[in-house]
Amino acid sequence: MAAGSGNKPRILIFGTGSGGVNFYKSYSQRYQVLGFLDNSLQKHGQRLFGKTIHAPQSVHTLAFDKIIIASDYYREINQQLLDELAVDEQRIGFSHAETPQPPSRFKQWRQHLIRLSHKRLCEKPGLGSAIFHGLFSLTHGNSAKPVLKRLPLRWLDTLHDNKVHVFRPDRPDKVQGPRVFGEQVAPVDIQLPEVALYHFKHAQACSVSRSVVLRDEQLGEQLIVERVLTATMDNADYGNGHLLYHTDSHGLIIQHPQVRLEKGVLINGLTETNYYHWIVEILSQLQFIAELPAHYADYPILISGFSQKIPSIKRYLATFNIDRPLVFLDAQVSYEVGDLLFINAPNNLIANLKNAAGNRTEDGFIRKESLDYLRSKGLPLASAIDVSTLPKRVFMARKHNLRTYNQADIFSLLGPLGFTTVYMEELDFSQQVALMANAEVVVGPTGAAWTNILFASQGTRALCWMAEEYGELSCFSNLADKVGVDLDYIHYVAGTRDSRQLYSKEYCLDKHLVSRWARENLPALA
Repeated sequence: MAAGSGNKPRILIFGTGSGGVNFYKSYSQRYQVLGFLDNSLQKHGQRLFGKTIHAPQSVHTLAFDKIIIASDYYREINQQLLDELAVDEQRIGFSHAETPQPPSRFKQWRQHLIRLSHKRLCEKPGLGSAIFHGLFSLTHGNSAKPVLKRLPLRWLDTLHDNKVHVFRPDRPDKVQGPRVFGEQVAPVDIQLPEVALYHFKHAQACSVSRSVVLRDEQLGEQLIVERVLTATMDNADYGNGHLLYHTDSHGLIIQHPQVRLEKGVLINGLTETNYYHWIVEILSQLQFIAELPAHYADYPILISGFSQKIPSIKRYLATFNIDRPLVFLDAQVSYEVGDLLFINAPNNLIANLKNAAGNRTEDGFIRKESLDYLRSKGLPLASAIDVSTLPKRVFMARKHNLRTYNQADIFSLLGPLGFTTVYMEELDFSQQVALMANAEVVVGPTGAAWTNILFASQGTRALCWMAEEYGELSCFSNLADKVGVDLDYIHYVAGTRDSRQLYSKEYCLDKHLVSRWARENLPALA
């Protein structure tokens, strides 16, 4: 790569949200940052950290060595740069692929104080806490420093007056944790929470937060947050969107721009980019639209606009044939809804941890009924695919931009055993469904693509490798158990318990373990 002044590579950072801001703070000493790119028209020409925010279409007028994508939407932005703007693939990088710089003592100290300031604002409000927060939450050049509001918090499941209908009562069930190859792992007994409908008047909602803000003339403002009822971890973090931080008793709300809506049924989750959360937690809420009481028949569906930007989600959503208007929400906006209907998630998982990684089996749950519903909508799409063109043994490979590992070594072992390399992100949704429905064996690293085992046939064998630091993360093992897939796990050591670093950290997988699993579980090829 060419270098700019001082022998530092010259880069443009694509993204001006938290990803771009955090990348600049962490790596501005490593690179010569020329400016930022963003798709928002409103931001073009503005400045961030003293650098100009450019329209992506102007990229070829700028002299740079590399574009670093620092956004949750990195897949879509990567395709935009390659297909629409014809940027050389060698000149595109990803923030999560950067080798992390060990944080300085000052940065560790400052991050600790920021978390402490959030906690103090929630627990001990007052001028002293506000000053303390202001000192240690400086944005260092980001002019869009948020305005915060502290509100008392109530958990959704404690609201009885707002509950207007119960779709499904609570009942006993089980959650299957990850079964490490060669070990027996018993399922964990849980009480599967009920699925209920809540009705709120004058509620502030957000497309990427399972929380609402209520305004009452007598009680004032209150924050209502949905929690994972099977989990007991006080480490659970339900903050996202307009909810910055919370304790058990209070939360900090970011004052976003607001749009008023008359009414609607909120169908959302804690993310709008993660495939697993979209399929299992968000779209599964649509099952209950047909069961809404008759007097809610004219309420539209309020759903993230990003559902139309992810081709697989857009295609899948169309199969649900929802006979109501869809109102698409912007994640950067809060919505003041006069009459809001809220269905608690029929399937749920702690999406984020406040501190170090380390999950318990019961930190999430999935109901079989939901999976049957989702399969009934997805499997018909496979009927148009010629199964003779599909592999029976599938190796789910990754592009080299996230959690890179010795993939070539592993495939050199599996290739002679009849496995075909598949990149799920390169297939349309119908092909993904058909591939899984037809597969006899599926192997690959943990990641959102494993959500597609939802469509696998009973008796399919599978092997997944996952960092042991994730603990008993059960989202895919429980999903496999519910649909009858025989899933084993192999652990590797990532060397970090930071959940964000685990998401991108490189590793090396023991291929001898993979070989042993194959010898013991796969019949010889005919």
